[in-house]
Amino acid sequence: MNGFPKTVGVGRSCVSVHIDDIRFHDGDALVVGHRNQQYPEFVWCATEDGHHGWVPETFIEMTGRASAVALRDYDAAHLTVSAGESLTTLEQVDAWLRCRNAWGLEGWVPVECVAEAPDE
Repeated sequence: MNGFPKTVGVGRSCVSVHIDDIRFHDGDALVVGHRNQQYPEFVWCATEDGHHGWVPETFIEMTGRASAVALRDYDAAHLTVSAGESLTTLEQVDAWLRCRNAWGLEGWVPVECVAEAPDE
């Protein structure tokens, strides 16, 4: 998938199972843990208020062995999608796409759930 935004269709339904995802703002301090074995571009992070989750490594700058600062705003919320639905892809990190649905909701969707389609 090259160039964003791009309109794509959902080939397989995916249900979001995450309830309290990590979210932070540019400049926030983070504690950094281990790297994701399945998606190596992601690292486990925690915010000062105790929220934690997977974060693209390129979205943070390490400031110590286990500390970092956010380089941009981030919300790890996943988006529930249904087969046949159209989405606007906004960016891609590893095997994940940040998308917006027809109702304006944004979240991350696994690439495997999306079938590329021509832009409208």
